[in-house]
Amino acid sequence: MANYPDNVIDLSLTDKAGEYSERVKANEMNPLVSLFEALLNLGTKSVPDRKQRKYIRITNFIALVTFFASLAYLTMAILWEKWYWLEVVLGSSFFCLMVGFMNGFNYTKLSRITYMVGINFLIFFSVLLVGPIARGETFFLCTMIIPFLIYDLKNFRYIVLGVTLSLALMVACNWTFPYFKEFNLTSGQQMVMHHIGTAIQVIWVVACLYQLLFYSRKAENDLESSKVQMSFQTTELKRSNSDLEQFAYIISHDLKAPVRNISSFMNLLVNKHGNSLNPEAREFVDYSRNGAKRMERLIDDVLSYCRIGTNLPNPTPVNLNDVVSTVRFELADKLRAVDGTVVISKELPVVNNVHSSLMYHVFQNLITNGLKFNKSPKPEINVFWTNSLNYYTFSVHDNGIGISKEFSETIFQMFKRLHNENEYDGTGIGLAICKKIVEYYNGEIWFESEAGKGTTFHFTIRKF
Repeated sequence: MANYPDNVIDLSLTDKAGEYSERVKANEMNPLVSLFEALLNLGTKSVPDRKQRKYIRITNFIALVTFFASLAYLTMAILWEKWYWLEVVLGSSFFCLMVGFMNGFNYTKLSRITYMVGINFLIFFSVLLVGPIARGETFFLCTMIIPFLIYDLKNFRYIVLGVTLSLALMVACNWTFPYFKEFNLTSGQQMVMHHIGTAIQVIWVVACLYQLLFYSRKAENDLESSKVQMSFQTTELKRSNSDLEQFAYIISHDLKAPVRNISSFMNLLVNKHGNSLNPEAREFVDYSRNGAKRMERLIDDVLSYCRIGTNLPNPTPVNLNDVVSTVRFELADKLRAVDGTVVISKELPVVNNVHSSLMYHVFQNLITNGLKFNKSPKPEINVFWTNSLNYYTFSVHDNGIGISKEFSETIFQMFKRLHNENEYDGTGIGLAICKKIVEYYNGEIWFESEAGKGTTFHFTIRKF
């Protein structure tokens, strides 16, 4: 794919994507085409594999063609007043509708084997009732094709079952014809049915071949359209990432500079003229200084959030004992001040394919929150983990104030605070950063808590 300069979108990709959308809209506007597509796609939405969707679609198509073919025989049965044959033809029509019904309710495997077995027996009884002159047993040659149309070669046993059943019933016709003579059509009627049957067989085979070619072509068009859409989205993603990096640069330089100036000049004002300021003016200055500090922390946190997953080195194995030890060392003064402890229940594992800086952010935020939102005379943070087949599950438990269950989702949103900033300091971004980092590693994060009885945050990291 060509390289494009920043903020430039390949217009050819846009045009191709637009053309594809217009074709889809044109089909949707035609009610007959929409109905036909809806019938063919019964049962395909719940199947992720494209090849399996193909076989379900062809099953629907064959059942639809069989239904319309049965209408021709239905007309002949009524005109010739052959009511016993009419029952078989009606059964065939109802049977075709049932195949679509089963696919519509996602019984796709059952519908295919039901159609394959059922259509053979319906043809068998119909051939016996029409008579040998009509040469209706040649329909079994068509039914031998069906297993190869609706099954992958991996399902060889179903293909063998379908072919064997067709051969067996075709041979059985020759042995069974004498027992149905009294029910046969007249010789003239049988000859008419021979010509009609031959035409229907040709139409049926041509229609099935057309469906195979149509689906193959449609699959190629869909693949090409997917490539076009993917190329377009990749270009858009590159542009968005470029905008995000530029946004992060503006935050880190253009916004932090004036905030630092405000803070610096307020400090100078206090140092030089603090004694001459009246209490109200001093209070206003303190508000401004605190606001500048909070703004600077907020900018740093937003910048950290935006930079997660960008410009990272290759992931490496990380010993989480070292990570938690670093956090504990940096919080040593605060732990002594509140007589708190951070306990690792058992040695933490070495996790592959992660980044120590991001894992530090997760543990640092969760442990700091456990100390901050804590009114216990001896705050205690326990870090422990469990092992499963594909994931490590890490838990950080505190004996703090707890969190109400109603905040189980909103607490991980940016700037979401559950308390007044005068009561508990912070920007409300810490848990959002944790969530984004954990999801970057395809994990999940959640908490268990009870108000006044502490909180346990759990998060998972894939092993590989």
